[in-house]
Amino acid sequence: MKRLWMLVAFLVVLARPAVSDWYEPTPEFVFARLACSNRDSWMYWPQYWPDMPPWKHDFPASDEFFVGILHELTGVRVRPDSYKIVRLDSPDVFQYPFLYLSEPGFMTLNEKEIANLGEYIRRGGFVMADDFRTGAYLGGPNELEVLRYYLKRALPERDLVKLDLSHPVFHTFYDVDTLKMTPPYGQFVPEFWGMSDEHGTLQVIANYNNDLGDFWKYLDQGDKPLKDSARSIRIGIDYLIYSMSH
Repeated sequence: MKRLWMLVAFLVVLARPAVSDWYEPTPEFVFARLACSNRDSWMYWPQYWPDMPPWKHDFPASDEFFVGILHELTGVRVRPDSYKIVRLDSPDVFQYPFLYLSEPGFMTLNEKEIANLGEYIRRGGFVMADDFRTGAYLGGPNELEVLRYYLKRALPERDLVKLDLSHPVFHTFYDVDTLKMTPPYGQFVPEFWGMSDEHGTLQVIANYNNDLGDFWKYLDQGDKPLKDSARSIRIGIDYLIYSMSH
């Protein structure tokens, strides 16, 4: 296992640029990022005005990196452009079994978006919620409660519960050794939350007080700790393989 860990870290470091040179005319996976209604955020990130709302944070760099490293480490068939943005209020959302949701603490979903979110999950889709944190950081609401509120609106019969390392999602492709990480920004203690169906199959994973996409975005620049950066990729790949196999 130690040798495998060293190999993963070595491959991650060498992945420059993070675009696979293996072309697949019909990819079996597309990384779909959710576009949804957000509250105002420009007072926190004025440099992002006007083209980078919270749902779009780290795009396209993190999406491109994850797709680029995915085939190299797993053999999942992708193209370098196997990522896209899909609107939550669009019927197109049901075409993608895996959705990435950035900054769920900024959601202000309308009725159509709430209905589509509930329908998507009931049909068996998988949502990865990432890049959100305690309200003390920005002086706003507790962002976990924002996510919980909209999930409860969409799926009132289900609950968001805290996960620990024993959950199978962390041992699907890689055997993650610990969930103790130093987040890429802020003095947070990362937590992992999930929502499952009536059979116990995980359908929502939430990286609270953490930002895996930020690790992916900046890994090529080498300004984040290698151990946590490599772990973020292992966890992300575990999520994806779990969603494709359950």
